[in-house]
Amino acid sequence: MITLSNLEVEIKLKVSGIEEIKSQLKRLGFSLIDPEYFESNIVFDTPDGELKQKGCLLRLRQKKNTGILTFKKPVSHSKRTVDYKIREEIESRVSDFNNTNEILLALGFKVYFIYEKYREVYQKNSIIFTIDRTPIGNFIEIEGREKDIDEVAGNLGYTKKDFIVESYYTLFRKEKLSGFMTFK
Repeated sequence: MITLSNLEVEIKLKVSGIEEIKSQLKRLGFSLIDPEYFESNIVFDTPDGELKQKGCLLRLRQKKNTGILTFKKPVSHSKRTVDYKIREEIESRVSDFNNTNEILLALGFKVYFIYEKYREVYQKNSIIFTIDRTPIGNFIEIEGREKDIDEVAGNLGYTKKDFIVESYYTLFRKEKLSGFMTFK
């Protein structure tokens, strides 16, 4: 059974003026809940790519001194997912990032993709708003109910035609880049 706490509904938007976005967030009543930090993400798959083929994602994230292991089920295939990325997500904190990485490798998983970003997190009620500085540009993510996403994006001057539902992996490949999305 999918519960609201496990269901992720989000969009990305490509942005240029981060400082302007921060000013607008303050005006809209968002609070900074996590100042900018560096984040490293390792995406794993089976040697034959079974998880990707099924539309699943297994990720180990290092955020500050915390490790987070995440499994995402396939994106929902409904009419509304044209505009929003909707999928069930299961997360668990891990006490040792490096040992968890070693366990996944020992179980036979392979590193599929690595991506890095500098992230800052804001919140207003149940809406989570992140600002991501990545090697392929600056993005914001808005996570919450569809109507809340639409309202916040609209208040920032964006419409559904601006919504991005692709993963950072897909966006990186669209840039015709190879290897991993890491800062040099």
